[in-house]
Amino acid sequence: MVVYSPGRANLIGEHTDYNNGFILPFAIKRYVKIEIEPSKKFRVFSEQIKKGIEFNTLEKTNSWADYVIGMIVKLKEHGYDVKPFNMKIDSNLPMGAGLSSSAALEVGAGYAILSMMNYDINREELAKIAHECEVEFVGVRCGIMDQYAVALSKENHALFIDTMTREYKYIPFHLDSARIYLVDSGIKHELGSSEYNKRRKQCELALEAMGKKSFREVTMDDVEKLIEPVLKKRALHVITENERVLKTLSALETENLQLVGRYLYESHYSLKDNYEVSCEEIDFMIEQFEEYADIYGARIVGAGFGGSVIVLANENFERIFEKVSQKYTTKFGIIPKLLTVETSDGVFRLE
Repeated sequence: MVVYSPGRANLIGEHTDYNNGFILPFAIKRYVKIEIEPSKKFRVFSEQIKKGIEFNTLEKTNSWADYVIGMIVKLKEHGYDVKPFNMKIDSNLPMGAGLSSSAALEVGAGYAILSMMNYDINREELAKIAHECEVEFVGVRCGIMDQYAVALSKENHALFIDTMTREYKYIPFHLDSARIYLVDSGIKHELGSSEYNKRRKQCELALEAMGKKSFREVTMDDVEKLIEPVLKKRALHVITENERVLKTLSALETENLQLVGRYLYESHYSLKDNYEVSCEEIDFMIEQFEEYADIYGARIVGAGFGGSVIVLANENFERIFEKVSQKYTTKFGIIPKLLTVETSDGVFRLE
């Protein structure tokens, strides 16, 4: 049995998913491919690193295999019977590019296991189990965006999610001559994961200082009253980013790509100045993009401190990218990679 589990990009709504906010991700046609068959022992093999692991006990290994082992543990906790299997994993999703290869592996592994065991699959439940795997077994306190996008996305649509209620709806993506691109900066600063958890804590402290339980209750007046400058900046990003997501929805409905692009740039500068999760290399790239009228907008995506930039631009962006890439490589000694993005359905099985 073969399962394809997509990566995801997020048009807008960054660092809001763990703050009861709004997000607008979509799955992309880059996949973790999983082949599975029943076996007498649990065996998982990665084509990328040409390494495998065999296990009988479901304990943490502090390796990539934990995304699979954690899914077995969580599926069992939810009452699913999981028998041993051979699993081979391949991928054309670039690692460390902020495209959620980890959620693609979790959701894909869960979908493959449940398919092999002939269970009916509730995609929403699968996304929630995969989220539990990431948070409780792997140990990354992420929001629900990645797992929901991988499990529930629909081709030619973005997925608008209210992370407070977990309600979602599909938003048609009509881009005409424009396209979405992802630029892998080739940078992944090591402080990313520790700073990510620090941002979460700072948001919790900001809510506490304002006497609020959720950012959905917070007004700009509440933010202005915050005394601690860092907490004020974090809160300012969250509430303005939520506003940008809702404004982006309206702009997409009227197919006003200029407005969508403007909100992408605004999002980036809030992530840079208020949330402080950008870096010199990404900021340089964004500044270069702003010089071209054919580029509607761009911003850093993912947890930050490197990774990828999402770009909304006309179809001649590839020529622009060549020029910007040369300047970037000259300055930083790194060659960025361009990924043309097409929307995808969520995880699926090849019949």
